[in-house]
Amino acid sequence: MTRTMNAKEQKRGIRVLYENALSRLSPEEREKERRKEGGIPYPLSLIALAGHFYKAGTEQGWMRADGRMPSALVVAAVSGGGDSVALLWFLRMFCTGPVLCAHFNHGIRGRAAEQDEAFVRALARDWNLEFLAGRAEVPSAMAPGESLEMAARRLRHDFLERTALERGAWGVALGHNREDLAETVFFNLLRGTGVRGSVGIPPRRGLFFRPLLGLERDFLRAILDSRKLKWQEDATNADICYTRNFLRESLFPLMKEKINARLVDHLVAFAEDMRYYREEEERLGKELLFRLGCDAALLPLTVERSQFLPLSEQEIVIFIRALGRALKLPTLSRIAALDLSRKIAEGGTFVFPWGGGVRVQGSAKRVCWTRES
Repeated sequence: MTRTMNAKEQKRGIRVLYENALSRLSPEEREKERRKEGGIPYPLSLIALAGHFYKAGTEQGWMRADGRMPSALVVAAVSGGGDSVALLWFLRMFCTGPVLCAHFNHGIRGRAAEQDEAFVRALARDWNLEFLAGRAEVPSAMAPGESLEMAARRLRHDFLERTALERGAWGVALGHNREDLAETVFFNLLRGTGVRGSVGIPPRRGLFFRPLLGLERDFLRAILDSRKLKWQEDATNADICYTRNFLRESLFPLMKEKINARLVDHLVAFAEDMRYYREEEERLGKELLFRLGCDAALLPLTVERSQFLPLSEQEIVIFIRALGRALKLPTLSRIAALDLSRKIAEGGTFVFPWGGGVRVQGSAKRVCWTRES
């Protein structure tokens, strides 16, 4: 009985999204949407896509079972690439509240970046959406030990979060897809991640959410093609000097051909399995921070050595990771976290360079986290 009721509720919720999207189409678009012959194929139809959006929204918690969403503003991060244009199309179709199209210029690609901004601005205008642009010169804003990609991501997310808070938005939508998730998991494993990085990209964290995370890159392009929507191709995406591009353009296709054609599916399934362990680790990490008096972590920070004595090596690793997150420090690889945990457990004096201008010093009685002078 419960299963039948849930199925009916889901069907009604999807119908709400579908009817809302239909109302945004021109008469000609509605006719094409409903046409059985020569129209849009069912997998790309509004009703099918409403189902994908409904699944993402109810699983991530930003949509009710009846298909209703917050009526406040939502911010869409739009670079102009295919994924972000598809994201903006989904939000325009299915959201009942206003959508702010936010674009960030990283100050890296010169004229090409200006063209991307102009494209996104025109797209927002054509769809009657508010547009906001942000800008930073990323190369000059890089922190010590930070790569160009890391700095660009940090500054972009700062802009999006600040925009959302200033405008009272309920969330910031990002256009990551299923392949992005698989690539992130694999990349993190190669870098020596622990449980946290094995999850890849979280569907929702704080203000940020990712409604397209369950959809494939080619499928998103097919949605745009079926509606004759354009997007911008970033030439740097084909440059395999960047690690992400190398994975996407060279290594993943080779592994699919030589090892397993379902590579992406298996990595995504692995990430789902690891989600439980990540949640457990984060719960234990918070508990350890509280137990060792570090739940209000600020630098400089000192922990008495005796407090580590009852902890196992793995618990010290979990504490180290939780403290790093609390202090917003660069993420340590699993090998580096194990190395630091052993230095703490051994009880001798040591100096450990954490990165990001922070070091850890151990003496006979204390372990201190301080900024390097």
